[in-house]
Amino acid sequence: MKPMTNEIRNKIDMYRKNGLDISSLIDGVNIKGEDLRRCVIKNFNRNNEDLKGTKFSYATIGEEGKVLNISNNNFVGSEFIETKFIGKIFLRRCNCSSCNFNGAWMQNVEYQGTDFRKSDFCEAVIRLGSSYGLKAKFDENLFKDLAKHWNIQIIIKPNEE
Repeated sequence: MKPMTNEIRNKIDMYRKNGLDISSLIDGVNIKGEDLRRCVIKNFNRNNEDLKGTKFSYATIGEEGKVLNISNNNFVGSEFIETKFIGKIFLRRCNCSSCNFNGAWMQNVEYQGTDFRKSDFCEAVIRLGSSYGLKAKFDENLFKDLAKHWNIQIIIKPNEE
């Protein structure tokens, strides 16, 4: 993995301002903790990486008709505010605890086994009730907050791990 340099950061800023895809700029580069807000990232296949604290807010990740695999990554404390995940995205077995997904578009994200505890999802679009999230971990209050205006009672069963 190559280190991030100021030259690459400057190119990312230029691409961001012009709405260009930064995929080739970050391929094989350590992006942990970097500011990739408002970037277009069409090709983003990364596995088993430490990406803690990376800012993806307002970014577009993926492309219609493509499959991306960003599984087994550590995204703890990362920002995905208003991020649009386009195409089919595999976000399996990731640590996404303490992340901010407010307003994120995650309709076709498969997140089996991912830990989302202590994360925020206000106004997010995420597919629930399907195999997309098998064994994912969420805070108990997420579902209570979700249903508080639906006139239904959510009963939390003890964890059976």
